[in-house]
This record gives sequence, C-alpha cells and structure tokens, in this order.
Amino acid sequence: MAHIQFVDELVREYLLFRGFTSTVKAFDNDLKADKDKGFRVDKIVDQILHYVNVSDLAGLKEYWSHLDSLVFSKLEVHVQPAVRKIEYSLYKMYLVTAAQSTGGVRNEKVSEFLSKMLSELQGQNEWKEWFMLPYIQKPEENPSFSLYFTRAWQDSVLVSLHNLLATVFQCMPQPTLTSYENDATLVKKLQDEIIALRGKMQQQSIDKTSSIGHQSRLAQYSDRLSGPMPLVDDFCAVPAEQLDSGLREARGLRGLLRQMGGSPVMGRKTPRSQSQN
Repeated sequence: MAHIQFVDELVREYLLFRGFTSTVKAFDNDLKADKDKGFRVDKIVDQILHYVNVSDLAGLKEYWSHLDSLVFSKLEVHVQPAVRKIEYSLYKMYLVTAAQSTGGVRNEKVSEFLSKMLSELQGQNEWKEWFMLPYIQKPEENPSFSLYFTRAWQDSVLVSLHNLLATVFQCMPQPTLTSYENDATLVKKLQDEIIALRGKMQQQSIDKTSSIGHQSRLAQYSDRLSGPMPLVDDFCAVPAEQLDSGLREARGLRGLLRQMGGSPVMGRKTPRSQSQN
C-alpha cells in the first residue's frame, strides 16, 4: 500500500489549497502519531522490534492490541490460530531478548513479563517451561530454550509477521480515494487492448488487400491464357490433308527449279564469269 503516502500528500495539498491551515496542522500531528505507519509493513515490523529490544512490554501489548482491533479481529476464524501463534512468538522473542540483558535487568524484565502475563499464559502447555526461565543460568544452552536463542528462529518470526501483515493489508477494502491506482491500471490495460486490436485489424486489412491484388493478377493471367492461341498452335491445328497437299506442291516446285537449272538460260555464263575463268 505504498500509494497511501501519495494520497496523504494529495489530501494535505488540497487542505492547503482550501486554506484550512488549522486542519493541516491537525492532519500533520495525526500523521506523526500514526500507529499504522501508512500501512507500510516494514515500518510496523520495525516498531514492534523496537518494543522488543527495549523490553517495553506495555508498548508491545498496546501496539499489538491496536493491530488486532484494526485488522486481525476482522479475519476469518480459521486464520486466528496463526495470528495467535505469531503473537506468542513475539512474546517469546521478548523474553529471549530480555534474558540476554546483563545484570539484574535481565531477571527484572523476565520476572516482570511473567508476572504481568501470568493470567493470560498460565494453563497453556507451551508456556509451562517458560516460567522457569528466570532460574536458569544459561538458558541459551538449555535444550528447552536453545532454539529460541538462535538467529534463524528469530528471523523466521519476523518474516512470518511481515508476510501476515502484507497479506492482510493487500486484502483490506480500500476507500474510494485510494482506488485511483487500480483504476489507472485498468484504464492502461484497456488502452493496450485497444491498440492491439487496432493493429490486428490493420494487419487483417493489409492481408485482405494483398489477397485481392493477387486474385486480380491471377484473373488477368487467366484471361490471357483463355484468349487466341499462339501462332505455333495455329499450325498445329491445320488438317492433315492440307499438309499433304502442301508437301506435294513443294516437291513439284523443287522439280521445276531443277528443270530450269538445266535450260540454256540458266546455264549461260556471264562475261564476268568467263573472264574469271
């Protein structure tokens, strides 16, 4: 929900534009005291981790109660055990951090937690051993508590908390003012679809025009082929009897030429030819 900060700026700009200076001051004060941190998951996790590191049990319980009333209590029933498990894991992280403190502060913070949370935690099997924590010299070496002192376990708790908050905030109903991003995304998607459809229609139009031109050229070639046959084909169409008559005429013509070649006229030599001889 990163767009929440942008909406806050829009609201502040609008209030300044309208001249609501006192409202702007109140709005800024509310933003500074905003427990929701603009629904930024990383900021909320940092705030919870701060209460754990400074052993502020009252602050931790109050902040978790705020988140519970804001979002966790509105979740479905089958999700509640997972939320409760993360809450108890944070309490265990609180005790582990307090137990790693030096001197009397360690026993003081651990004992304070157990005494204040006694009514809530007593009777639960997973917490029975934790009431012995103030009396164990090296709890990080004890098989019952060694896991909780590892960095891997503590990181897994914070990751689970981060994922839970991110999922919940993503599913929360949004006010109309903050839905502009979804509307802008939808408009952009529709515009892209329109552009894609236009390109597809233009391509179809080009393909259709090309097909029509190709068919037109084929029609022209077909017309040419269906017209008069070439000259060589005309000769092929001459009847056989006409061809035989032509052959007889050609033989008669060659015989006539031979007879003319043997005549005195054709055999007479010219003076030029005699001089050459």
